[in-house]
Amino acid sequence: MDEEKKSEASGDEPERLGPYVIQEQVQQSHDSQEELYLATHETSGATALVRKHAAKEDAAARKDWRVIFGSWASRGYSAMEVEHTDWARALDRQSAESLLLTLESVLEEVRRMARAVSDTHEPRLRWSLGWGMASAAMVCALLFALVRLASVCPTPNTPEPLASAPPAYGSHEEPAAGDNPDMPTHGGLVDTADAGQSVLARPLPREPFKGQKRPPCHRYAEVELVGACWLPHKLKAPCPDVLYEHEGECYSPAFSAKPPPSSLGQ
Repeated sequence: MDEEKKSEASGDEPERLGPYVIQEQVQQSHDSQEELYLATHETSGATALVRKHAAKEDAAARKDWRVIFGSWASRGYSAMEVEHTDWARALDRQSAESLLLTLESVLEEVRRMARAVSDTHEPRLRWSLGWGMASAAMVCALLFALVRLASVCPTPNTPEPLASAPPAYGSHEEPAAGDNPDMPTHGGLVDTADAGQSVLARPLPREPFKGQKRPPCHRYAEVELVGACWLPHKLKAPCPDVLYEHEGECYSPAFSAKPPPSSLGQ
């Protein structure tokens, strides 16, 4: 009976690794073969991450070491202070070589701990960062749209913007009733507006503009879209105010410099 009570009492005692009392095992990746625990120091009560060395690790090849590693960002420095190593027992005899050797051991141990939890914590961190960046981009886009809308809305005492004026026609062409209301002020032959401002999207019109060049388009310099010729630009979306966007590319309408054909009687 006494032996059974002793075994039960010993079974109730928490597992220890050195001066650390094991609290719980940290959630780890499915293929991890490391044992990583949340533990408490038996005297100071400080919480620590403790890795239990595997049986296959060669204890003779690995040396004991203990360091204080910290970063003091407010003071602008980081430091690694060695408290004990098997290869330099006297603290005042530490050399640059022995410190670098200790640093390599610290890095190897940190890699082992990081690999144990990489699959479970890194995706969560990437998702959090990705969602934060996406939210910031959405807010910026909404603010830009509101500022853009406020800047183009005319006030009662403000004359209409110059961009809404009807386009100039050549001597052979006169404006006709029913012109496309979205007639561009910029094409292959004009370039007078400020191209610095960008819009969220300015799609191509449903039909060609009046006077716009029709196919056949120039093989290398023009692109056929919506039944007309367009000049592609190296700029990518979002396009400047004077260009049109189509599938992430920027275009301007191409206008023929040749007068339209007319009959001899005219």
